[in-house]
Formats: sequence, C-alpha cells, structure tokens
Amino acid sequence: MYLLLVNPKAGNHRYRRIEKTFINLLDKQGVKYKIILLDDLSNTQDLLKQNIKSDTTGIVAVGGNGTVNVVIDALVNYSDLPLGIIPISNTNRLAKTLGVANWKAGIKALNHPEIKHLRLGRIGERYFAGSLIVSPKRNVLTNIFTRQNRLKNFIGANIKQIHKEENQVASSIGIDNHLTIHCQLNAMTIYFQDEFGKKMKVHLTTLSNKQPQDSILRANQINIESSLNMPILCGNEVVASTPAKIQAVSKTLSVLAAPSLVKPALKSAV
Repeated sequence: MYLLLVNPKAGNHRYRRIEKTFINLLDKQGVKYKIILLDDLSNTQDLLKQNIKSDTTGIVAVGGNGTVNVVIDALVNYSDLPLGIIPISNTNRLAKTLGVANWKAGIKALNHPEIKHLRLGRIGERYFAGSLIVSPKRNVLTNIFTRQNRLKNFIGANIKQIHKEENQVASSIGIDNHLTIHCQLNAMTIYFQDEFGKKMKVHLTTLSNKQPQDSILRANQINIESSLNMPILCGNEVVASTPAKIQAVSKTLSVLAAPSLVKPALKSAV
C-alpha cells in the first residue's frame, strides 16, 4: 500500500479542485493507498513515524517542489521505502526526469513503476536529490521579469527593476578543500546524479571581461561564499542561501519512475 502525503496548499490549493477526479483515477488504476494531508510540512517526519506500517510499499509526495524536498529529507531514515512523486504544480523538474509530466501521469506510474536510484546531496542537515541552482536573484527571476510588461498590464502596477550589475556576484568557491576559485559568478548548477559516482557534477558559468565562461567540475564538497547572499534553489524552491556548504553523500534514494518506453525490435523480413 502506498502512503500518499498530500499538501493541500500546493499549486494554489489545486488538490481540493481535483480531489474527486484524483481519487477516482487512483481507484480506476487499482492502486492501494492511504491519503495523509500535510497541513503543516514541519510535521512530515512525525506523520511518517505514525503511519508507516508493515504493508507500506512506498511513500508518494503529492504537491510541489517544497513538498517533494521535505518528503525526501524525512524519508532518508527509511531507505527501504521508495519515493513516488505526483506533481500538483507544473514546475517539478525532478518529477519530469522520472517521466512524470503531471499528476495523472504520476498516478499511472504507481502501477508497475521502474525503480531508479538517485544520489543524495546535503546542505547543513537537509538532504536533496536531483540538482541545486546557485545564482544571483536577477538570474533566478529572469523568466518573470522578461514578461513584466504583460504582468504590469494584468495587475496594473509597476514592478521593481533589478540592476544589471546584480547578474553577477563576486564569489569564492572552495572545491574539496584543495582548490579555491575566485570569480564573478553568473550561475552554478550542482547535479547529484549516480552516473557521476559519489561526486557531484558542478556546472559553473562565470563572467570574465563581460564574456561568459563555462566550466565543468567534480566535487565531494563545495564551500561557497559571496559578496551578496545568493539563493540556492531545488526546483523552484529556495532552500538555502550563500554562504553555504554543499556535500555529496554516500546515501541514495529509491524512486518510482514511469516505465521506459522501449520500442520493439523490427522483425527481419523472411
């Protein structure tokens, strides 16, 4: 039986609007489940302790990026239970990498799922899977502010402009305590993917003489300091800010992915 941890506030309270269709699809798919509402995400660990039973076969996060991140962090102590994701919002990147594009696909993936294993990373005491993005606020909000004229017309208000110089921040990045990079940081993406082994893959975009330069690094640990506090995002949720220490850990998380679509081999002509 799957334990579905539902955040009713995610996606602007979207679950309440789709609840009847949601449950009907679970029943139609023949999924055995128990729904637990996460009215307060800080209670997730306690709810797991109270509701995980001997017949629990997996934990399913139903919500947005924040919900998934909290459930991942709480699930670390239950390594024998896989994580499923039913995204309520349209911005859950981790769900999409698992072949789950929307909540209906997430429910269908609970039947005969493909099990994958994701390497975990950690900031402080919190665990994450997938990837993290470190970038100045201007770059994080680029998609919003490139659409500001439409937004102005919609809400009838002015939107604060962000100064151009904020698209790069003087930073010091320590790699495994043996290499320090001093740079003007434009963006840094950190991947916790098993194909790179235990180390993280780090994609750096820096600016030199106003020209962007890309670098690919591998690291077990990153210490980043910056002249301005920069947000650190997992999905579209800000989970920390600089200065920060980001680590790759030896733990992995089992996840439920949509079955791979394998095209049948063509038969040879007789």
